[in-house]
Amino acid sequence: MRHENNKYDLSVCLAAIRKENWARLYDSVVRSIGKYTFEIIFCGPHKELPKELQGLENIKCIQDYGSPTRAQQLSMRDAQGRYITWAADDGWYSSDALESCIEYLDAQPQNRRCVVAQYDEGIGDGLGDPDEGMYQMNFHEAIRSSFYPDHFLIFNCAILETSFFRELGGFDCRFETLPMAHADFGARTQLSGIIPALASTIFMCTQFLGDSGDHAPVHYAQLEHDQPLYARIWRKSDCLERIKIEYDNWKDADKVWHRRFKDTEGGKTG
Repeated sequence: MRHENNKYDLSVCLAAIRKENWARLYDSVVRSIGKYTFEIIFCGPHKELPKELQGLENIKCIQDYGSPTRAQQLSMRDAQGRYITWAADDGWYSSDALESCIEYLDAQPQNRRCVVAQYDEGIGDGLGDPDEGMYQMNFHEAIRSSFYPDHFLIFNCAILETSFFRELGGFDCRFETLPMAHADFGARTQLSGIIPALASTIFMCTQFLGDSGDHAPVHYAQLEHDQPLYARIWRKSDCLERIKIEYDNWKDADKVWHRRFKDTEGGKTG
């Protein structure tokens, strides 16, 4: 099942702050991935894994105090799966769902080896499958653009080849928050010629509305910084030439995201 030079079938990579939820996520991947192999890479302010996950060779914790997008990009840098995906650290995967996605991807030509999965945001078992229209980029005012077609999908929860993710440069770490970075990556991916399939719900997570819970820094960063940046990029015709970016662009992002980590010293990487 593994390709040469890849240790695992799938790398699950996360910008992660909610350590108390990591064991549940790990257990859900075990139930979801079936016959395939996987690793999980967490990146965030924690230095160590929770005790119940220590000693497992397919799980890693990277300490970083940067923005969620910088942490996400860092978590993917050393991924050893032939496919890669990202998730929220307060969520869990449906049983057998990842196995079905990998089976589908393995059967596709290279330009179709990408799945955008539906997901539930709610309390407990989620709120059920939403309208499929919400997964189309131009359905949402904040990421609407006349320079990509209405059928383009948002990549909030996607699975694709790791090599292709890196070829495109991954996420643009000028975006502080992941929703906007995911949308930007999805637009670039589809403009490159990749044709994603929209899969059924594979992932459930908790919904934090507005500035509730620990969501306030993300809420205000998205409104004050990321949405204006997205508009500046995707409402000009030269956006069509911005397909590939430098993968190491995370080095230009602040080492400490002061919206969340106010008491930590930091600055720019060299």
